[in-house]
Amino acid sequence: MAIFDLFKKRRENSADSQNHEAKKSEGLKMLEKIRGHLQRDFHDNGEGENGPNAFYRILQKEIRKYVESQQPEHLPVDSLPIFYVSADCMRAYVCILPPLNGGKEVDLEQFLEDMRYEGIVSGIYNDVIAELVDTKQYLRIVQIACGEYPQDGVDGMLQERYQRRYAQTPELNEEEMLHGEDFRKRNLIQTIREGEILCQIIPSIPPQNGFDVSGTTLYGNEGAPIRLPQGKYTSISEDGLTLRADISGIVVMEDRNFCIQSQRVLEQDINSSVGNLRFDGDIYIQGNVEDGVTVEATGNIMINGHVRSGKIISGGTICVRGNIKSTSNSNIELKAAKQIQCMIMENVTATATEDIYASIIANSNIISEKGSVYALMGRGLIFGSNVTVSGSVHAKKIGNISGCLNTITLGLEAEFERQKAAINDELDEINRGLEQLRNNITNMQLSGKNRRDDMQEEYNNLLDQRNTYGELKRDKLEELDQLNKSIRSIHVGSISCQNIYPLTQIHIEKYNLTIDEKESDCNIHLQSGEIVLR
Repeated sequence: MAIFDLFKKRRENSADSQNHEAKKSEGLKMLEKIRGHLQRDFHDNGEGENGPNAFYRILQKEIRKYVESQQPEHLPVDSLPIFYVSADCMRAYVCILPPLNGGKEVDLEQFLEDMRYEGIVSGIYNDVIAELVDTKQYLRIVQIACGEYPQDGVDGMLQERYQRRYAQTPELNEEEMLHGEDFRKRNLIQTIREGEILCQIIPSIPPQNGFDVSGTTLYGNEGAPIRLPQGKYTSISEDGLTLRADISGIVVMEDRNFCIQSQRVLEQDINSSVGNLRFDGDIYIQGNVEDGVTVEATGNIMINGHVRSGKIISGGTICVRGNIKSTSNSNIELKAAKQIQCMIMENVTATATEDIYASIIANSNIISEKGSVYALMGRGLIFGSNVTVSGSVHAKKIGNISGCLNTITLGLEAEFERQKAAINDELDEINRGLEQLRNNITNMQLSGKNRRDDMQEEYNNLLDQRNTYGELKRDKLEELDQLNKSIRSIHVGSISCQNIYPLTQIHIEKYNLTIDEKESDCNIHLQSGEIVLR
């Protein structure tokens, strides 16, 4: 190569280098301007691959190509809209590069055509685009379209007018009562009349479909339907939205369905005008019990009012939301195969197989055969009463400053001994009756009167009486055996109270203790053959 040619080549290379640097500088200026607009208009929106920051990284490459497209340098380059669609296809952006060397300015018609070619056809910001083109806003990242996310449907809802209770068991537990739980707050009784609404369906709301910028429909999820929890003695309305009671009774849940139990519900006072009540099942009394009437049920007895007189016998739990308090000198008798629950027990003789709960126990005889006594609600007071339990006694106060006599007996030895004595007395009476019958039968057999026609009926009666007495004796012996088993299974508990006052007598098994002065924060129990007060 000639020296002239070599010099010429070097000059061309130098010019190319300078030209390249000039183009590089022009591209950097464009990017810097875009970056300034980006920071001002969008900041860091944390959208990752779905936002303008991702678009800026693409523009770095596109601008270099655009600037380098000036070949040769004097040729014009038209303005160029560069489009970007987010990864989720929900947003579209544009950046219009300015014309170079006298190239054409951006044109709205051509812009829209280019946008369509890019597949951006829905959710378009026409006003934004029109202003962008009209004012020649070059080197700015501008959002020009946005999709609409679908809205999921809303699940159907069940509007319930009665609480879900899976059983009508009004029993409280030890944990509840140690924390002073007021059973009246539990609202256990839920009565309903025939035809009343149990619950209603609020139907599900259908979804609202959306779309992306490409025009693709985005479908929302359907709201879940809901069924009516139909159980026994209920029916569904024709439109399928309402559940009603077919009969009057008590609302309970069985297998997650509303059911109606046909218990006897009395919305009145029970007095002499009504008479004694006996029912096979549960009885719910909305009023009071008065006038010495007897209320007896094989199930639970729940009384919304007060008991002022009478006898209440339950094969389940007795729950009185009011007070059990005699208005005269007559005593009130309660007997429950499970629990007894009330607020005030005054002048009451109460026997329960399980626990007894009250706020005040006054001048009463209380026996819990296999449970404990809790006086922790409200004032939590026991005074002037005899309390006998197989378990424990928990109260805020036992006795008072006036020094009334209280007797607290843990373990039912005394009560069991009384019961054993009563059974043995009955056995003695039965044995005497059997002995007399045997003598009469023997005398008739020896005299031969049992073979006479006129004496045959009397003889047969004697035999029947002997068999009856024999059955009675077997029943009493079995009762005595069960009583002895109960004695052996008893676990003697303790007495806990915040305050205990003088004249309170404590009996634990065969050991005795009399409280002579006020004691606080007491735990009284049997330890090594001695009653300990701590």
